[in-house]
Amino acid sequence: MHTRLSFDDFLATPPGERLREWEASQFDELVADVFGVAALQIGAPQLDTLRSNRIQGQWILLEEKDSLFGLRPELHALRGEPEALPVAAESLDLVTLPHTLDFAEHPQQVLRDAVRALAPEGRLVLTAFNALGAWWLKERMTAAFGGKAYLPTRLQPISLGRLKDWLALLGMEVDRGRFGIYSPGVRSSAALRRWAWLDKAGDRWAPQFSNLILLSAVKRQPGTRLIDCATRPLSERRPVSTFPVASSHRRSPEA
Repeated sequence: MHTRLSFDDFLATPPGERLREWEASQFDELVADVFGVAALQIGAPQLDTLRSNRIQGQWILLEEKDSLFGLRPELHALRGEPEALPVAAESLDLVTLPHTLDFAEHPQQVLRDAVRALAPEGRLVLTAFNALGAWWLKERMTAAFGGKAYLPTRLQPISLGRLKDWLALLGMEVDRGRFGIYSPGVRSSAALRRWAWLDKAGDRWAPQFSNLILLSAVKRQPGTRLIDCATRPLSERRPVSTFPVASSHRRSPEA
């Protein structure tokens, strides 16, 4: 019988810990120099994708089942659904989607609403499991023949080509991409270390078979005129209060 595995439980396994390490390093690098007024992480509170970013207004969208435990005091929390963000249009400078699309019932709508909330020239960064990766192959085999789940049970990976098509249709220009972790579906830390040599070889020879995908894209609009925020009148800048503060939560430093 095929067992069930939550995303939380997966992150506690050796492959999940490896995912945490790789994605933390990638997000830290890619969001560090994104500037603006407001940034939003949609889902996956287990992964702090905004920790290296210097935007003061940092938010995370949580569903009702998600706990506030462990959030940085600087990270405000909103309750809502990814398909209908409680956020004004064009009010965000940075949006991150750490595996949000992998578990969404309507992933294209989630992406569409994230782009709606993103300001022109704003940046979106997402991570996803690769449908061509060895980890997903391992999960499909365990599901077919019974056994202990390898990846989260609710996972429905989306192909890289489809992700790029969706982004292009929404006016997003993918300008950076990363592929990570090429090890087969092994379960122990020791086995993962033995296969670590595949990471460099895979990046060079077969990136399409990585287990993880990261895409970074910028929202382009025809005829958009860039305005230097430093010279823009204060009244025209997007305030953090565009968020529904009344429905937000924030952990106090003492909590």
